[in-house]
Amino acid sequence: MQIENVSLKTAHLPALAHFYGELLGLPVTLSPPALSIEIGTSTLTYEQDETFTGFYHLAFEVPRNLTPDAQAWLSERVPLLTDAARQSRFGPSERWNTTSFYFSDPAGNILELIARHDRKIDQPGPFSPARMLNISELGMVVGSVPEALEQLHRRYDLRPFNGQSDTFTAVGGHDGMLIVVPVGRGWFPVEKPATHAPFRATFDAGRVIEMGQFHAQG
Repeated sequence: MQIENVSLKTAHLPALAHFYGELLGLPVTLSPPALSIEIGTSTLTYEQDETFTGFYHLAFEVPRNLTPDAQAWLSERVPLLTDAARQSRFGPSERWNTTSFYFSDPAGNILELIARHDRKIDQPGPFSPARMLNISELGMVVGSVPEALEQLHRRYDLRPFNGQSDTFTAVGGHDGMLIVVPVGRGWFPVEKPATHAPFRATFDAGRVIEMGQFHAQG
């Protein structure tokens, strides 16, 4: 599942433009009421909505061989989020052959740099924003995970990846995935309760998912 574009809502457009453009050094285009950010082969778009109070989870993939560089680069710019044990580097584990670092932006979105060690995409260092590969994950918050999985399978032929449960299921593959969770589940590592948040995602050469409560069309 190659994620090409993700469009989200925000009430903090100028702050996000500074964060992604000036602090992280990513290519941004601010044309109110929208902000576009180039992240490797993907584009992240925020649309201004003064009434929006929710938040999102996103992960950006980095080359596996630059994991230490990416950690150092990120920690120089933003505080890394920690779990209850004060850990800020996660993985690789027996189930997920990945290494992750979490941080947040001025809108309260939970962001992640993730290295997928099964993806043989290595690049020369040192790490820089130009080395980010793509939008690797997008959180999808639903009323019922089993019902959402059924819709994703029926409408898009998207299937669970690496197991499934009623509280957390990844859909897609190593090249990109939706993280499907129910309302109220805590997002790792800070356990911030997930809330419904609308998005529009384009993937695999122009296929589109639009979500409110969970509304999808293909």
